[in-house]
Amino acid sequence: MKMLVYEGPERIVLANAAMPAVAGDELLIRVRSVGICGSELEGYLGHSSVRVPPLVMGHEFCGEVAEIGADLDAGDWRLGDRVVVNPLIGCGRCRNCLSGRSNICSSRAIVGIHRPGAFAEYVAVPASGVTRVPNEMDADLASLAEPLAVAVHSVKLGLAPLEDIVIIGAGPIGLLTLQAAKLTGCRRAVVIERQPGRLQAAERLGAIAATPEEAHAVVAGLAGGEGVETVIDCVGNGATRRLAMELAAAGGTIVMVGLGQGETAMPMNDLVRREIRLLGSYTYTVRDFAQAVALLVEGQIGMSGWTEGLALEDGPDAFATLARGTAPVSKYILHP
Repeated sequence: MKMLVYEGPERIVLANAAMPAVAGDELLIRVRSVGICGSELEGYLGHSSVRVPPLVMGHEFCGEVAEIGADLDAGDWRLGDRVVVNPLIGCGRCRNCLSGRSNICSSRAIVGIHRPGAFAEYVAVPASGVTRVPNEMDADLASLAEPLAVAVHSVKLGLAPLEDIVIIGAGPIGLLTLQAAKLTGCRRAVVIERQPGRLQAAERLGAIAATPEEAHAVVAGLAGGEGVETVIDCVGNGATRRLAMELAAAGGTIVMVGLGQGETAMPMNDLVRREIRLLGSYTYTVRDFAQAVALLVEGQIGMSGWTEGLALEDGPDAFATLARGTAPVSKYILHP
């Protein structure tokens, strides 16, 4: 089968390999659509300590059941079922897993990081993380289940209905966070982004779009200089984290989603004096993933204008284009 192998910083190559072996509790998935995640771009650039080459990445995907593990009840699955996959694998025994928070299980494994991922024609995954979707559902749309679950989780952590929200970054997670916030009932949403194409995509999805230089004036115009109740940083570097602090109202909430930089300075005394709540948001729970799938199946999430489908063979060029910041869309979805 064909696959993309990450060999080191800025090196991804198309290769051939044998079909994956399928354990008794696993399903073999024929991958139809797999998105390139921003975290995988960080891995491609050599900025991710958890992605160790050689590695087949890819954790946002939709496909079809191609083989059923010997230990599974054959009545539960049918060959050809269209499915999406939760790539997070918790231990199932620790306090966090037992309380529904397998996303912060200390022993968690992730498809595409700790085991081969979906930048390939086929991938073997635990059946426990597989969810059926309608067979007629667009595979590209279904592949957004994983990043949408990230957005759903962050919005649920930080946003109350009828509050204003600022979302920093209009990449895929930012645009999905915008849509999740609007479905949650935010009053007004401001999206901060530097790239014009991404700003336009945010506007089409109903946001007030602004560059970082315009952010303070735009937010002051909405909130009378008081800041907004909720800020979600989908980028995660020093500049965006400081901007989040500056735009948050006293008593407000900042949700940190982006993992752009491991360590940055923050004005912590300001956080204390203004009683700002600072939350980390890492991936999603099983319930968040199920809610994301439901939103996609119901047709409540749009992808038009900010995604583009490419062949798997185009993957190396797609990563290079994303790294240069010259991609015409926010997200590439590969078709093995």
